Amino acid sequence: MRRSGFALDQGRSERGVVAAGVPVHGADGVVVAGLSASMPSVRYRKDQLPTLVASLRATAAALEADLRG
Repeated sequence: MRRSGFALDQGRSERGVVAAGVPVHGADGVVVAGLSASMPSVRYRKDQLPTLVASLRATAAALEADLRG
């Protein structure tokens, strides 16, 4: 996660489920939460991962802005 900035779980936590997640940082830069999206593995396509991660990062950035006030 530190290298790529996101985590990907392909059935390790729950068989048949794929999840991607990103950190949410507080005003001091410390990670205060995580944001993820999950789906049935039959709907997951690897080529969609960049779009999914970009959406998660954009949402995390909006949350971080709210946390900064």
